Formats: sequence, C-alpha cells, structure tokens
Amino acid sequence: MDFGHVGKEFWHTWWPHNDDQFNTQEFKADLQSVVDALRTGGPLRDLATMRSFCNQNGGKITDDGRSFGYVVDTEHYRYCLRCIPVSGDYQGYLYCYDKRQQELARQDKVVGRVSYADGTTQAFTDPQLYLQTIREELPFHNTTGFRYETLTADPQVRKEVDDIILDFAGEENPRRACGYGLTEKGLQALRDAADPALPHTYAWFVLTDCNTPQEQIHRSLTLGEAIRLYQDSPRPEKRLGVTKDSIATVDIVRTADGEQSFFPDHQKLDSFRSDPTIFEAVERLHQELDAIAIDPSMTM
Repeated sequence: MDFGHVGKEFWHTWWPHNDDQFNTQEFKADLQSVVDALRTGGPLRDLATMRSFCNQNGGKITDDGRSFGYVVDTEHYRYCLRCIPVSGDYQGYLYCYDKRQQELARQDKVVGRVSYADGTTQAFTDPQLYLQTIREELPFHNTTGFRYETLTADPQVRKEVDDIILDFAGEENPRRACGYGLTEKGLQALRDAADPALPHTYAWFVLTDCNTPQEQIHRSLTLGEAIRLYQDSPRPEKRLGVTKDSIATVDIVRTADGEQSFFPDHQKLDSFRSDPTIFEAVERLHQELDAIAIDPSMTM
C-alpha cells in the first residue's frame, strides 16, 4: 500500500496466495476491521502519521531506519505490518496468517515408517527414535522382513539413514549433508531471498582457477572491490559473482582462455531475476568490463 504523491491518499494491492483458498468472508471481515483501525488511529492514516508512529514506537527492521515492523493479533489471525515511511516507494506491506493453519503446521510430522513381514507397522515423529529403530532392526531384516521408508525431507536425517545402511554393508557414505538438499529453514531462506518486499544483503566474490589445486576465492566484497580485483587478477580463469542473504549464489561473469562471457543465470533463478539491485549491478559490470575487454590497440 502507499499514500500517493502527497502522502494523504491510500492505494493498495491484494496479492493472492494459495489460490485464495483462505480468503474467506470471515477473513475479509477481520482484515477490514484491522485495516480500518490502523487507518483511524494507527500508522496507516497517512505518511506523516506513519513516520511519527515509527519514530515513537521503534520496531526497526533495517539499520538504515527505512523499515519498521509491527504485529497485530486478533482471535484467529495474525497480521505483520511492515512500514516504510519514505516517499517514492510502497509505504506498507501487510502479511496475513491464519493462526489455526499455523498451529496445524507446527504439529508433529511423520519422519519415517517401518514395517515387518507379519504386517506390523510403526510411524515415527521423533527422528532419533526412527534412526535408532533402523540401527536395531536392520541386522535381523532377513528373518523379520524389516522394511523402512523415510518420509522427511530433512537432509540430516536422510544422510544418517544412508550412513546406517552403508555402514551395515561395510561402506562409508561419501555424501555430505548438503548433498541431500536444504532443510525447511534453508528453503524458507531461499523463498525470503526471492521476496522483493524484504530487505536483502549482497556479498560479492571473485573466484580464480576454479576446480584446480590453485583455486582461490575472495569473499565479502563490495561490487566496486570485486570489479577491481577481477580486473587486476592475472589468472587465466576467473569469475565474479554474488551471494545474496548468505543463501543464494550466482556467477555473473567469467574469463577463460582469454575470452570473457556473461552468464544468464541471474535472469532465471528466483532469488535474482526480479531484483533491481542485481539488475543495476549487471548493467554496471557490462559497462566497466565490456570496456576493458576491447583491445586498446584497436581504433573504434
């Protein structure tokens, strides 16, 4: 939502979610009452009121003082209001959650299931108990008909199951936990990285001699530092990229065998393709690196 050019209007957009299955009449009425209250005596009255409200009540989200957060609870819903009391941008985002659905999501989930030849089955919500059962029953699977099924996507649990099975066979599991995918926390971090309404961090890096014994990586650079380091590096193979929110990484440009090429991956990955900061950075890289790629002896 925003307050228009003069800071006194109120324009808003509704973004559908989950096919609007939770956008019930009950929710609409609850949402309307919350917004009406925030418009009457709260930070959604106008831009000046929002600015004053944020200054008086704290709730700072970002260090630059541009973004503030507040929570409103009703009987069945929770509303998370993000305020940006700055002209020229959206001034508010209101995220709505059904507390009943949240409670259902927090209930214990089955991580694995085991069965036996006599038809006995058992489901586990405790990962450690599931793993312990596999350890104890696996040596007798030929006589008991023991079978297991891992249902969780948690990479650590899936790895530990494979560790047990391979150890029983006298082998060592060559895969690390990261090879089994992301945890739910990691998946949520990726979703957050793709959300244009959230604040983000960017750490640029320069990697040289990738996948060789001479490989070196310079991390946590600003874009300007990365450009200078990339330009000054004499290594025959080098690349420049960025890590966003410490979770999503993409290579932008690479030089190999005397040829420089730009990767299109940032246009395809959810974490980067709608990010104006990345768009502006790629434009700058084209301007500065394409220029030095031209042979200075050539007459244009």
